[in-house]
Formats: sequence, structure tokens, C-alpha cells
Amino acid sequence: KLWGAFLLLMLVMLVISGFQQYRANASMGGAMDSVVEIEERISAAVRWRGATETAVHMVMGAAVTTDAVLAQQYDAKVKEIIGNINKVQEDIVARAAAPEEKAALDKVLAERKVVLAATAKAWELKGAGDAVATQQFADNEFAPMVARYLKAQDDFVVILQKRRDEIRAEATQRRVAYAVQGLAA
Repeated sequence: KLWGAFLLLMLVMLVISGFQQYRANASMGGAMDSVVEIEERISAAVRWRGATETAVHMVMGAAVTTDAVLAQQYDAKVKEIIGNINKVQEDIVARAAAPEEKAALDKVLAERKVVLAATAKAWELKGAGDAVATQQFADNEFAPMVARYLKAQDDFVVILQKRRDEIRAEATQRRVAYAVQGLAA
């Protein structure tokens, strides 16, 4: 009888230990999946920002250059970059879930519309042949618009990074709680 009770107790302890280990592993696996997903979104947002900055520099360069061939090359490349940005943006918008992410993303999209409209205006001014007006527009109006757009993108990345850090902290708290529960059991 004593050996039977001892074996039963050992079996119960093994089951409890296995269950606690399963919960901890499942929790960490879910947390890791969430962190990887957010890291992918951060990477996409950073690529978006880099492509934006590249396109903006090309627009500024094309606006002030007197070389027509270079301006055409910049224009073609900017259109290609904007097409790539559209794809990245669609993915980012589709994956935004939290309200603070959506709010930050709305700001980015609003600033993007302003910059795209200003880009069209820069090309119009360039096409009209008024180099002084084009340069003034680029320096006085376009550059501040771009700065706001890039800041909005940076703010969006910061929100994603905060969410990633929250998930990590929650996972650590759960891991500690499961360890305490396992010891108590």
C-alpha cells in the first residue's frame, strides 16, 4: 500500500509538472510568434520610411536640376519607388490591429497624401520652367511636409516597438507565474 501511494503521488507530480511545462512552452511559443510578427511589421515600416526618403531626395533633386534627362530618370525611378511603397503600405495597413497603431498609421497616411500632392506640384512647377519658384517650393514648403511625413513614420515604428516590448514583458510575467505555480503544485 505504501509503495502504491508513493507511486501514485509521483505520477500526480509528473502529470502536474508536465502540464506546467506545456503551459509555459505554449505561452512562450505564442509570445515568440507575436514578437516575430511585430518585428516583421517594424522591418516593413522601416523599409517604407527608407523608400520614402529615397523618393523624396530624388524628387528634390529632379526639381532643382537643370538636366532634363536626369530629371526624367528621377521621375521614372520615383514612380517605381512609389509603386513599391504602395505594396508595403497595403501590407502594413492590413496587419495593423491595435487602436494606437491604426491612429498612428492614419497620421502617416494623411501626411503621405500631402506629400504626394506636393510632389505633383513640384513636377508642375518644374514643367512650367520656373526654376526659382520650384526651388523656393522645394525648400520652403515641400521639405517641411516631408519632415512631418517622416516623423509620422518614425512615430508609427515607435508604437510597434512599444507593442513588441509589452508582449515580451507579458511573456516574462507569465513564465514567472507558471514557474511559481509549478513550484507550489
